Amino acid sequence: MTYAWQVRHGLTSAQFQAEFNSLVSQRYRLIDISGYGVGEVDRYAAVWEQSPGPEWQARHGLSSADHQALFRTMTSQGYRPVRVSGYEVGGRDCYASLWEKIAGPEWRAHHGLTAAQYLAEFNNLISQGFRLIDLCGYTVAGQPRFAAIWDKSPIANWVARHGLSSAQYQAEFNHWSNQGFILWRVSGYEVAGQNYYAVIWIKGPALTWLARHGLSPAEYQAEFNSMLSRGFRLVQVNGNPLRGEVRFATIWHKPYLSDSDLAFIQQTVTTFMNNHRIPGVSLALTYQERLVFAQGYGLANQATNEPVRINHLFRIASVSKPITSAAVFKLIEAGRLNLGDRVFGPNAILGTTYGKQPYGKNIDQISVQHLLEHTSGWAQTQDPMFSHFNLNQAELISWMLDEDNAPLTYVPGRTFDYLNFGYLLLGRVIERVSGMSYADYVRQHVLAPCGITDMHIAGDTLEDRRKNEVVYYPQSSWNPYTIRVSRMDAHGGWIASATDLVRFLVHVDRFASKPDILNIGSLATMYTTTTAPRIDGSPSSYAKGWDIHPSGNYSHIGDIPGSASIVVRTHHGYCWAVLVNSRNDTQLKRIRTDLDNLVWTIIERIKDWPAYDLF
Repeated sequence: MTYAWQVRHGLTSAQFQAEFNSLVSQRYRLIDISGYGVGEVDRYAAVWEQSPGPEWQARHGLSSADHQALFRTMTSQGYRPVRVSGYEVGGRDCYASLWEKIAGPEWRAHHGLTAAQYLAEFNNLISQGFRLIDLCGYTVAGQPRFAAIWDKSPIANWVARHGLSSAQYQAEFNHWSNQGFILWRVSGYEVAGQNYYAVIWIKGPALTWLARHGLSPAEYQAEFNSMLSRGFRLVQVNGNPLRGEVRFATIWHKPYLSDSDLAFIQQTVTTFMNNHRIPGVSLALTYQERLVFAQGYGLANQATNEPVRINHLFRIASVSKPITSAAVFKLIEAGRLNLGDRVFGPNAILGTTYGKQPYGKNIDQISVQHLLEHTSGWAQTQDPMFSHFNLNQAELISWMLDEDNAPLTYVPGRTFDYLNFGYLLLGRVIERVSGMSYADYVRQHVLAPCGITDMHIAGDTLEDRRKNEVVYYPQSSWNPYTIRVSRMDAHGGWIASATDLVRFLVHVDRFASKPDILNIGSLATMYTTTTAPRIDGSPSSYAKGWDIHPSGNYSHIGDIPGSASIVVRTHHGYCWAVLVNSRNDTQLKRIRTDLDNLVWTIIERIKDWPAYDLF
């Protein structure tokens, strides 16, 4: 849940009180306050949030004695301090504090401590099981002072530092951030004309956050505007004097995508749709194996004006191949199949089930690996999958094996030439070895371990369309509903949602947050490119069901008349799927390029993704 919020800085005491009264009347509650003195005048920076919460009170401009008296009063009424800000005005220490009336663990609070007193109290309370939840450093008569709050709340992993120079703070910041800690509190203070920092880090909930320090008012305002446009919200602002001026340290959280983020994604997708006359698009994106974005655009059905929803199913065409490859490797891991196993001929996997005997030259040399890598020896020009629609799978295989129809163009394993038919054969290999239908084996051993329950082999006709499946629209004379998509099962027959496709990707991506369904060795082999060159002699980038980029990105694109799709896994933590329900048949190269570039455009602009997981 996100809430409206307001932030102010540079307010005098009277201005702060006026803003306080105005915002409280609008049901805002104070969540952070920082007092600081500049030119012997007290100033205030604060953050308010329009959210539910416990009863609360706040005070500012208090002397040390008044603040001590406030402690007695507030605690007697059942309040506990959650923020304390100390600051110097005209040579004396002043205090602002925020209190909430809530039950909670045992707590302690102190203010006006010298560095030695603070360290002694820190060690004493830590030995009793307390943890630091708020820390403010400030200066009185040139000497550092500290105000702090401890309690016994159950966060085991936390770190606190004080007396850090700007350079030391940056080094500590980098170190703890790299260890997965988030900055909880930061307080700047001046000693002998130099900035120093007191800070707390915790290793707690997943957050997308950023922090800045040492900002002048102009730099702070510029940073504020920039961070706001990126969807961040300010959760702490600390002001402190430095050589007669003010400096700010800030902590920002990003709980959601900003309006400008969403508008940019919408415009990017809309431009793609308009350029290629696409009725509907579904897009899902993960970052660090968390689903951070899933959205449908346009229409699933133009006749009924049904919008695309994130659970809509699309034909995914050749994006089926990575799924089939994963199924093959599941059988390899089970010890029931090897990459080098021969497919045809006596004692081979499919034996002599299909076609006339004897087989043509080198047919009996085709292996599982050759089919996975498109090096079987048949040429792409011989691919029968978009013709001979009168033949079922078995009849089509037999037709291809008959020497007079499609003799091998190359020696198996010697030349890469993309062939859908090879993956059709892998579907039959999976069936023969597993004793199950191809679709059932994939559902049980690939999809179910990924948490996927709504993927199916497509129907051929409009009448076969599933309830939550989009309608496909032609852009040429080739009607999407005259293609034998169901016959394509293992090479191009699945229908899926974009969300389920990225659910599959994060379980074969070799990242650490979520378990992969294949072991390390299998994944390494699956993503190893073939050694066979293309027909022009250049190296192939194809592995076993995946296109591999030298950077470590894996992808596969797929399209047939009426639909197009792409899945991508990047080396820097992203996975995405994009599905569309039409294809620009007159500009195939362009739509494939634009489909590939679509999400790259988005992640080049939006680099800060919320820490939630929509899975």
